[in-house]
Amino acid sequence: MLIDDIEYVIFRHPDLATIDGFMKDFGLLPGEQVGDSLYLRTYGDAPFSYVTSKGEAAFLGIGFRVRSIEALKELAASFSTAVADCPHPGGGQYVVGSDPEGRRLEFVFGARRSVPVPAGGTPIVWNDAHGKNRPGKFQRPQHGPAHAMRLGHLAIFSPDPKNLIAWYCETLGMKPSELIYQGEENNTLASFLHLDKGAEWTDHHTVAIIGAPEPALEHISFECRDFDDVGMGHMNLLDKGYKHRWGIGRHFHGSQVFDYWYDPAGFHVEHFVDGDLVNDTTPTLSYPFGRDTLLQWGPAFPG
Repeated sequence: MLIDDIEYVIFRHPDLATIDGFMKDFGLLPGEQVGDSLYLRTYGDAPFSYVTSKGEAAFLGIGFRVRSIEALKELAASFSTAVADCPHPGGGQYVVGSDPEGRRLEFVFGARRSVPVPAGGTPIVWNDAHGKNRPGKFQRPQHGPAHAMRLGHLAIFSPDPKNLIAWYCETLGMKPSELIYQGEENNTLASFLHLDKGAEWTDHHTVAIIGAPEPALEHISFECRDFDDVGMGHMNLLDKGYKHRWGIGRHFHGSQVFDYWYDPAGFHVEHFVDGDLVNDTTPTLSYPFGRDTLLQWGPAFPG
């Protein structure tokens, strides 16, 4: 068990003020600006969850939180590099490597955790056919940005998904929750990979790998407080004139309620809630590619 969780994503944007405004409207919180690098945090305890520096728009890589110093040294050996002091907020030690398609991978151990920021709200009480549980009380979520509680996962495109999936499993200790194939079952088109945390429950996927002509980012995804938070975040972003991509709907693989937006540089960012959890007793499932690999309900996938 090498990796404890995904910790942050790394970008470049040509206009830091513009991306700063969008990501705050999306639901992230102010962090630090160090030189030409802008750090933003979520409501959870991560020192930061998003960093971008000034330059030509690009997705650069992923930061992971490592479970132990022994795991960090094991990763250093895998990438034939040294453990170094981490220069990011929170400090600690880190190892830098890259995947076979050139994405920067950073592995951090011992970073100082941030104090979580209260996100307000109380658990939703539902009146539905199973029971009327809210007599005399109204459901009135507060208008405003969603609350990005944590970075949940990302999806990447690969021209060689089968081999890249194998590399993430063999090198980083991930495991497939579900596989998608086209034609023959051994023709793997995509996979949703979870962290190997033994009996501990973990997200259905932390990294999704999808076949495509060129390496690229499909999307990054932040978990929101609850279902209403996704809806209120949607209204807030619409009101502010941002470009919507897809949603609201419910995915098939992972079951998340989703809502996708374009950031000012055109990258896809997702709000989600109500994702599946898996552990080492959960069997790997396999499905042919089709509409069910995209959603259970919601608007059609944009062409």
